[in-house]
Amino acid sequence: MKQTQGKKEHTGEGQKNEKIKIPYLFNLELKDLTDPITIRRIRIFQLVLVLSAVTFTGYYVWQSVFRSPTGVELINEMVDAAGGMAAWNNIQSGQFTRTQKVYDMAGKQLSEQKETFYFRKSDDGIKLMVKAIDSEGKEVIISEDDEGFWATKDSTPTDPETTSKDLGMMCDSKFCMPNCNMQMAFFRFSMPFKLTDYGVQPKVNNVSTLGLLDWNPLENFDLESEPIVLDVSYIPSVGKDKWRFLVNPETKLIHKVEYYNKSDFGTLRPEEIYWTDHKTVDGITFSHKWVKFWSNGKVMNEYVYSDVSFNNQLDKVFFNRPEGMEWSLANN
Repeated sequence: MKQTQGKKEHTGEGQKNEKIKIPYLFNLELKDLTDPITIRRIRIFQLVLVLSAVTFTGYYVWQSVFRSPTGVELINEMVDAAGGMAAWNNIQSGQFTRTQKVYDMAGKQLSEQKETFYFRKSDDGIKLMVKAIDSEGKEVIISEDDEGFWATKDSTPTDPETTSKDLGMMCDSKFCMPNCNMQMAFFRFSMPFKLTDYGVQPKVNNVSTLGLLDWNPLENFDLESEPIVLDVSYIPSVGKDKWRFLVNPETKLIHKVEYYNKSDFGTLRPEEIYWTDHKTVDGITFSHKWVKFWSNGKVMNEYVYSDVSFNNQLDKVFFNRPEGMEWSLANN
């Protein structure tokens, strides 16, 4: 009896001293009446969810704030800032007057010429007419109808090609036509809407825009930060010209245009024009003053736009040559 009791007492003391083993996942499990739910899995899921939210937020902020827009995105923003493609497409005809002043390198004005451009959109393209005053003070009109180009000087028929050359409105290309200057004037005036045409290849460029200049012409412009640079080229079947636009990052309006084309002789002829005085007319916002500079910072050319209207209705007959004139004498 004594031995039996001794064993029982010894066994009881051993049980008290023996450590109770607790399952490793005991504190991480929550039991309910159906299935066990592992808290560790819930915490992993929560961590993944938080990381996903942080990643998405960071990506959104980067996309919205820090990432530079693609060329197409920037053009869409430029179009919206200029009034929107719908507003531009609703314009069927209009006019604008361009006053050009030319200066020498010392800043002395050499000449002034005022030209009024008329345009009409049609299924056949753009109908154009220009009215100007030549160096003799005579009114010159150049246009095109179904019979071809025509021109008048003081209401008298005259050769359209010679008249256009005398006004400095034709380039040196052997393929140049009397409406060359009119087409280019309207094309540039139509920016940025023309950048949505088929064949345009836009690319945002991070190059330094003013690194080669000893003076900064943009200091006189309403720009608070470095402009966005948009390079534009075309697919080979559309064209070979290249353009560069300096765009205000806040307003998405154009403040400088660089144009690169080659003459018939293969000479590269770069051109740069600074755009200022942006105003809205009939729902379209565009620059009313274009300036070219000499290398010393003096103004070379200055174009001022005025009397702009996109509401006047010009029909096809408006561009026809006046009746009752001896047009056969125009080429004599």
